[in-house]
Amino acid sequence: MNGFLRSTVLVLAVGLTVGCTVNREVTGDGAPLARQITASDQCGLGSEGLTYLSEAEGLAQLAGWPMQNLSMTPLRALDFTREHILIVGLGQKPTGGFGLTLANSKIVDDTLRLTVFLRSPPADAVVSQALTTPCAVLAISPDHWQSLEVTGNGPDPLQLDQSFNR
Repeated sequence: MNGFLRSTVLVLAVGLTVGCTVNREVTGDGAPLARQITASDQCGLGSEGLTYLSEAEGLAQLAGWPMQNLSMTPLRALDFTREHILIVGLGQKPTGGFGLTLANSKIVDDTLRLTVFLRSPPADAVVSQALTTPCAVLAISPDHWQSLEVTGNGPDPLQLDQSFNR
C-alpha cells in the first residue's frame, strides 16, 4: 500500500471512530438522564462516595442509616422500572452550609457523566458548629451506560461501574 493510500485509510478510520461516539442528553422518551430529587445537610454518610439503589427494597436500608434526615416520601414515589437512585455524599464536614446540586448530565460513549455544584459557606458566614454529612439524592436513568462519573467543583471525581447491577 502506498503512502497516500495508507494515509487516506488512516484518516477515514479515525473519522469513523470519532463519528461513532455516542452522546446522549435525554432518555429515549425525552426525560432527563438525571434529576435531583432532594438534598440534605445530614445524610448519614460518613465518607465521600456514591450509593446506588436499583430497587425499592434498598430504601429500608437507607431509612436505617444513622443520623440521616432525608425526606423518604419522594424516594418512595420513584418508579424503579424507569429510574434508579444515586446518592452523592460529600462525607463529613466541620460545619453547616455545605451542599450539592446537580448541574447537568449526559452520556458520552457508555459513561453517564454527572456534573455537580458544591456549595460551601463563605468564610465570614454564620453557620452551625456541628459535624454534617451533606448529600444530593438523584434519580437517574439506568439505561445506555456502563459506568458513571461524578465531577464538579467540589468532591473528587467519583466513579461507579454498573456491572454490580447485572
